[in-house]
Amino acid sequence: MSGTDPTLVLEIRNLVKSFGALRATDGVSLQVRPGEIHALIGPNGAGKTTLVAQLSGQLKPDQGQILFMGQDITAVSAYARVGLGLVRSFQITRLFKSFSVLDNVALAVQSRQPQRGAFWRSVARDMAVYHQAGAILQEVGLTQRSDELASALSHGEQRVLELALALATEPKMLLLDEPMAGTGPEESQRVVELIESLRRDRNMAILLVEHDMDAVFRLADRISVLVNGALIASGTPEAIRQDTQVRAAYLGEEVTS
Repeated sequence: MSGTDPTLVLEIRNLVKSFGALRATDGVSLQVRPGEIHALIGPNGAGKTTLVAQLSGQLKPDQGQILFMGQDITAVSAYARVGLGLVRSFQITRLFKSFSVLDNVALAVQSRQPQRGAFWRSVARDMAVYHQAGAILQEVGLTQRSDELASALSHGEQRVLELALALATEPKMLLLDEPMAGTGPEESQRVVELIESLRRDRNMAILLVEHDMDAVFRLADRISVLVNGALIASGTPEAIRQDTQVRAAYLGEEVTS
């Protein structure tokens, strides 16, 4: 496509989404590069989740373009976007609570290997699926909990399991929507370390929506600030920390040190 940059993982061009008179996304443009953690921050009601919903295909933008790996995916379905490698995790965990931890991940692995109408699978196919699921649990540090029900996990462990389900789809990029929401300090630290490992070990691009400013400034290579549906700044953590407009609109004294 003319004008695309093949070195970008994600490019958003002048995205607009309105709900009646409310413009929830107001001409947003941003870019995410390979191996980059790009944080999206802003006050409650700024439009962050609405923007992520458009990127993942849950909402259709009114105007603008979404390019993924150089391909225009603006009109592509949410399911097809997962197949292309653009995968979202949600603010509220979505797990099969009555299944084991291992079974949850195995189902996610199997979801990318359609059976094409075959109801029964071979034992060898099952073993391959569970081998892959086990490897993902080892990567995220949940091996010791693999045989327990997902409902038995702590809230923080469930957030980690949700990330494991996303990884099972073999993403090229993750959209992480408040992965530390509701977690305590130790659990939040665990999620931060896991996200750091994804960048280090998988060189994975991540768009991170998060209210925990300590985590944002530790993890992000670049930060974009959304207020009333519009981006008011985008840059390195240090540039955002020093931006007077950002401090007045959102950060206040949170990151003065």
